Amino acid sequence: MPAQRIARVVVEVEPLHLDRPFDYLIPDDVEVVAGQRVQVLFSGRVVRGLVVATTDETDVDATRLRPLTRVLGEHVWVRPDELDLLRWAADRYGAPLADVVRHALPNRTVDVERRAQAAGWFPPGTGRRASSDPAPSAEVLDEAWEVYGETGTRLLSAVDGGHGSFLWRPLPGEDVAERLAELAQLCLAGDRDVLVIVPDPGSPVADAVVRAAGDLAVDLRGGPSPRVAYRCWLEARCGQARVVVGQRGAAFVPLERLGLAVVLDEANPVHKERSSPRHHVREVVLERARRAGGVGLAVGTVPSAVAWRLLRERRLTPVRASETAERRARPRVTVVSWQDQPRTRLSRDAIRALRTATRAGAYGVVLAARKGEGRVLVCRNCGERMACPTCTSSLARSDTGVRCEGCGWSRARVPACTECRQTGVVPLAAGATWLGAELARTVDVPVAVLEGYAQTPPPPPAVLVTTRGSVLDTPPGRVRAVVMPDLDGSLLRPTLDASEDLLRLATAVAGWAVHGRTDPRDSQVVIQTTQPDHHAVTALATWDPGGFWRAEAAIRAPLRFPPLAHAMRIEVAGSDGAATDELRRSLAAGDELLGPIPAPDGRQGFLVKSDDRDATLAALRPWRERAGKAGIEVRLDVDPVDAI
Repeated sequence: MPAQRIARVVVEVEPLHLDRPFDYLIPDDVEVVAGQRVQVLFSGRVVRGLVVATTDETDVDATRLRPLTRVLGEHVWVRPDELDLLRWAADRYGAPLADVVRHALPNRTVDVERRAQAAGWFPPGTGRRASSDPAPSAEVLDEAWEVYGETGTRLLSAVDGGHGSFLWRPLPGEDVAERLAELAQLCLAGDRDVLVIVPDPGSPVADAVVRAAGDLAVDLRGGPSPRVAYRCWLEARCGQARVVVGQRGAAFVPLERLGLAVVLDEANPVHKERSSPRHHVREVVLERARRAGGVGLAVGTVPSAVAWRLLRERRLTPVRASETAERRARPRVTVVSWQDQPRTRLSRDAIRALRTATRAGAYGVVLAARKGEGRVLVCRNCGERMACPTCTSSLARSDTGVRCEGCGWSRARVPACTECRQTGVVPLAAGATWLGAELARTVDVPVAVLEGYAQTPPPPPAVLVTTRGSVLDTPPGRVRAVVMPDLDGSLLRPTLDASEDLLRLATAVAGWAVHGRTDPRDSQVVIQTTQPDHHAVTALATWDPGGFWRAEAAIRAPLRFPPLAHAMRIEVAGSDGAATDELRRSLAAGDELLGPIPAPDGRQGFLVKSDDRDATLAALRPWRERAGKAGIEVRLDVDPVDAI
């Protein structure tokens, strides 16, 4: 009697206590190898799974062994080194391996495979590896990266055939799109592949890389249809494509010989996955490059807390110009102390800068803190908050006049200010729509309010009022002035990352004023704030992200917050309180627990602060498994982008 053949399958189900391979019988007429995707019967349902091993031994009673239901394609979906990476991601973020597999692999479309086979490049190993154009000349590369000194030379050498992990801090006004396109061409010419992850679907940097790679690139931005996504994935799997460009969902797309993996704007919060495994693209991409013996490159002017920690631990090599070069290249910044004034108004400096820019035939850009008009009202004359006479909550506009969102008091006419008796009101913090309407009455050029990625601005001269949702990695055209009338609206958000997030965004937009190495003397950036001495404002004015992190780390040190410790957010649902008591008892030695605090959907939220992330995850796992068996939903987010 022939020996039975067993497939060890990671079944794509959610509960953590089921996070282990299950044994299935391989039918006699079926050939299966590790890395193939299959369908199996699990708890009465047909679900997908990934074969992680085959064997002829099992501890499962023969009467309980079920056969594989179906093999999803003859090709190997996940190779051994790729499976190791998926396991690493599961361990790093405390997630079931099945969640990582489900996130990393697309849905299969049989017709795509048939067409690829007819074209001669499927299954993997059938087609010939495509060749690329020659690399840019050494003279072009040396001239472009000369300003970054010895660190720039090291990066070029690594991309040309070496390895390493780098954090590139582009010079103000640097043409990041052109530089990354050059690096991609250099890597391709060395017969190595390229992965570029961008935060925005409309990224001009991604456009430049796709153009430079030509037919060798697949573009996964914008969430293509399942059919297109599978074709792109299959092209990369088969070596038909050698450059993958996309957003965070593309982080696990396979490449034959990964030589360069880039994360643009590494501190951008959108790089953090919102559902399990809740990984961050930066860590995945850097780890992929390290395991492949290639180059991992994070790009950003203001490093994230995690990146700053990696720099301190010398796990990232900084690539940056000298302080002298940065001072010469940075835009001119004016800080206006806007004490006791509603954040709706633009100062004389701001209006003057916008008019100067538009008279020069360029754009003037206004960065609004929010969309719409803004709700909380203040007196137009003296800036006093308009309060409800019943409960003293702030008054907001309504369709019929003004209304208190606290107690519901309403009135058709605005009450007189308690300080100066005037009745004119403006929002305390104006949104983009309000600022656009105010500017349209002030300047004599078109004013466009941009509140999304897909909007096309009018040609210059014009004033563009933008929110963070429409800030791309390069400006829409020549920008001579940038105005930030409400830094306080972002700076005072009740999250740990408010200061660093504001500085990152503000630095990106301020850099528009010198994009393309424009003479800084032709630029003007105007900041309006009631906190001119705040270290984030000072860092923006002096273009000193290192100084920001030195000050920020000193503030966070007594609180034991990242980057000086690890943070994990835990949300518990369906618990009567016993599970949370057990959570406290399950923490590793030295861990600190904050909470509970209310979380969405009636859950309870907790924050764990830890010096040893792996020890904390190991200590929490038994509790999480017991909670799952008891029907208590537990959500874990390792290194949350805002921490609180």
